[in-house]
Amino acid sequence: MRQSITARRAPDWMDIEREYEARRNPDTVRVEPNPAARLAALRSDNLRQVVAQVRARGRTPRVCRYALSVGGHRPANSLAAVTAFAERRAWHVGEEQTFIDHQSTAAPQSRPGWCLVRRQIRAGYADGVVVTTTGVISPHLGPYEEELRWFELHRAFIAVVAPTARTGRL
Repeated sequence: MRQSITARRAPDWMDIEREYEARRNPDTVRVEPNPAARLAALRSDNLRQVVAQVRARGRTPRVCRYALSVGGHRPANSLAAVTAFAERRAWHVGEEQTFIDHQSTAAPQSRPGWCLVRRQIRAGYADGVVVTTTGVISPHLGPYEEELRWFELHRAFIAVVAPTARTGRL
């Protein structure tokens, strides 16, 4: 049985007050926070923090490249974009640290290539992973957030070449 690492927080007074106001005035237009923006901020903050810690130790961040294959074809363009992105940031990209899975809607933890990325992180061979879009990890926000939390817990980062190219679903 897999245990979730998603942090659960109790509602604070603002959440309770917001719910009360919504029930009291149902016709009022409210602006809801964008969950994808919250996750983008979480990913960005974690990336900056991990890269700063690695560079403070006098090391160059080491990254894995991860992409999805469609129709059994090697995702050459995705891998080239990921490599160029990492090299612009002066991160070390090892050819042996390239992982590819077939396009699927399966949870990231059930894909062999993604599991190898996680294994590289756990073993200390990589400080992060670079992907073209967040949809490569998961098209759904819940599993994507679980992966962000897992990387944060293991002091690693996820870097995204085109973070705004994804539209998430709850």
